[in-house]
Amino acid sequence: MTNKALSKGKAKELNGLIEELLQRGFADANTNDELLAQHRHMCGVLDRIRRVEPKLRTTNGRPRMENVDQFTRWAGEHGCELANVRIAEHTEYGGGLGLESSGPIPAGQSIITVPRGLFFYVTNEPRYRKLLELMPGAMMREQGNIMLALALIMERFRAKSFWKPYLDLLPDRYTTPLYYTPDDMAELVDTDAFQPALKLCKHIARQYGFIRKYVQEKVDDLRDCFTYDVFRWAVSTVMTRQNKVPVNLAEFDGMDFTLALIPFWDMANHAYADVRGDVDRCVAETCYNAGSEQLECTLTREIDATSAKKPIFIVYGTRTDAEYLVHNGFVCPQNPYTSVQKRFTLVPAIPLYKERSHLLELLGMPLTGVFSFGLNGVSRLPDPISPELISLARVSAMTEKELEHYTALEANERQTLASYHTLLPVELCARTDRWLATVMKIMLLRYPTTIEQDEALLKTNRQMHHIRRLLIEYRLEEKLTLRSWIVANRDK
Repeated sequence: MTNKALSKGKAKELNGLIEELLQRGFADANTNDELLAQHRHMCGVLDRIRRVEPKLRTTNGRPRMENVDQFTRWAGEHGCELANVRIAEHTEYGGGLGLESSGPIPAGQSIITVPRGLFFYVTNEPRYRKLLELMPGAMMREQGNIMLALALIMERFRAKSFWKPYLDLLPDRYTTPLYYTPDDMAELVDTDAFQPALKLCKHIARQYGFIRKYVQEKVDDLRDCFTYDVFRWAVSTVMTRQNKVPVNLAEFDGMDFTLALIPFWDMANHAYADVRGDVDRCVAETCYNAGSEQLECTLTREIDATSAKKPIFIVYGTRTDAEYLVHNGFVCPQNPYTSVQKRFTLVPAIPLYKERSHLLELLGMPLTGVFSFGLNGVSRLPDPISPELISLARVSAMTEKELEHYTALEANERQTLASYHTLLPVELCARTDRWLATVMKIMLLRYPTTIEQDEALLKTNRQMHHIRRLLIEYRLEEKLTLRSWIVANRDK
């Protein structure tokens, strides 16, 4: 499974490509066109690197389900306790694996406990200490998951690894941005996920180049197994599965948590309870019991004997659609915690511009900027629209008399304009809603495709590559968030 030494010619070619990768990765790029062009160039260099580097296997070559029984036995032998729950194929939830019930489960019962001894994390042992000393402190502080990814590579290619049954169950590929083609990335232009996805790819490419150039040859456990394909696999594994345990397990200085992979529990897919009217969805709750040093996963509702093979989910956190796509590689339809960020501005040509800009200044709000908003009507965010945007919308919708009135108020009374939940005159609220609906319509026109075109693509092209389908689904969800403000105004 490990890497044979490259010939002198291939090694020289690879070193040159890494230099080119680092140069391109640190070049300035600001506009979307420049960022996408830089990404295409870096992908081209990485493709050439991948052709030079040997192909190393990160799995045992068998279908994942064939590894489940051995993994489950291994987990049980080392303290993992299960109560009528098992790993199964979840084709309807992204085509991978997930958890389901294998019998009745009373409400409140612990269904999974995973002892600390089965957590995979960076320990204080010498081989990890040496690696930490070689890595720049800034890289480790900002990207602690990179260290966990490197530890995963070291263990994956370690002979007779204790973790082999767990590692054999992991996917060999992911749907994170590290696996997008440049054409895939172009599907995200003008969405919230575009720049974060590009930034992630650039960071990982630069980190790969740095580790290849300065670290790999000094660490025995990386020397023969560190390639870009292996690195992006390990980073994607960590991104999509890591959990922040609220205890400093490794006792590193200055840390109050530990990034860890938690076998069996991390096979659960994500869902929010009671979203899209699915009151029958089983979503388990998770905690870390510091006293017994174990993760405990509990089902809050009953599964009776007639509900065999009931899918069981956990909550990955309250993330936006863009965060789920970039960091977890999936889309969460009708996500009640999503928010979209777009640029808004007080248009200079608007009547009473001076008076409106003055009132916004009194409110301490900018005249232009990137402001956020969630799904109108179903958002579970404390405020479905940011103070900056609701202030801009209300001030933009005011009449001359209203501008005079709110400008003359005491500061604390005036500041209520910045709260979405403030009760205001009906006429001003109606005009504010119309203003928001109008700007959302304009923003929808800026996308390269319409909602109807995206829906048609998903419906008619059943053979579409799964990553492209995922990106169109994400783009559609973002547009539907904008449209929710248009529909809400139309329905009033």
